[in-house]
Amino acid sequence: MTLSVSINCPSCGGTLSAEEGYVSLSCPYCSSALAIEGDGGIRRLKLTATVDENAAVAATKSWMAGLSMANDLARSSEIAEAYLIYMPFWKLTARVAGWICGYSDERNDNDDGTRRVYRERMLMRDFAWNGTACDPGDLGVKHLPAIEGKALLHEDGSIPTFEVTTSASDATSFGLKAIRITAITSSEIDNLTFAKLHAIPRGIMLVYYPIWIVRYRYMGRLYFATVDGIGGTVLSGRAPGRHFWRSLVLVAGTAVAGFGFAMGLWYVKAMSEQPLFGVAIMLISLIIGAIISGQFFRMSSEVADGALEGGESPFKLKRRIYGITVSDEAAPLQVVAGRKA
Repeated sequence: MTLSVSINCPSCGGTLSAEEGYVSLSCPYCSSALAIEGDGGIRRLKLTATVDENAAVAATKSWMAGLSMANDLARSSEIAEAYLIYMPFWKLTARVAGWICGYSDERNDNDDGTRRVYRERMLMRDFAWNGTACDPGDLGVKHLPAIEGKALLHEDGSIPTFEVTTSASDATSFGLKAIRITAITSSEIDNLTFAKLHAIPRGIMLVYYPIWIVRYRYMGRLYFATVDGIGGTVLSGRAPGRHFWRSLVLVAGTAVAGFGFAMGLWYVKAMSEQPLFGVAIMLISLIIGAIISGQFFRMSSEVADGALEGGESPFKLKRRIYGITVSDEAAPLQVVAGRKA
């Protein structure tokens, strides 16, 4: 699914829908041929929310059932409020063209040795980058998995939203850098020897994206989660952590320190002529145990998902890096030399 904009036919007034990137359109009501062009400024679109309050709350409840959350969080928590906001995001589309050269070391099929395979790839592909155009504060939403959906032209003052605090030029500069990095990564070449890429901007727009804020109470404390108003997935949030994992880390650190100390003590008694090595084992085991046990205090009692600060999880929660998506219509990578990846 791509962005589409609702417009009216200037001849008959019929409602039309034009997908992003279209330059011409035919009216299905009066058969008029229409040319579509911008006004040279920054396009502003508002995406229509397709997720209602009940679906947003249900997504939050499902998110609460994660392994790193408190055991009874989904069952014992109480939803305090849920409301919809529109957050501005920059969406940059660019075409990357160029060459990437390098090599990969691969294991031979007949023996245990490795062989070096050189690759040379031509890249011609479209990318889309998005990033928040405002200060998200404590919400922790900086990028979206993708910006797609039904859109309407935005009019200033029609949407209560966050104030835009970044410029289109800054967003373009950062977005192009992120796109170049992703383009190189997508080549799947382990060791680069040469890369010559041109990132050609195709357009930038300001999109007001619907996001649900769901606040809930658990054991007298207030927490929150943000839900994608179109995709229906949780983007970020805070939740009470499961104490079992913190206790497990403390027990593991104590066990490592105790085992190492006992082994060092045994070595000192068994090898009395070289006691320093046994003492070194005891000291190293105590240090390692202290480092592991220190995670008990480092781990917060809260779990933070998304781009939030202050929370730790024993599991690596899903992160969204750079907010990059690849166009479904993009040409595949072409292998010019070497084995096809």
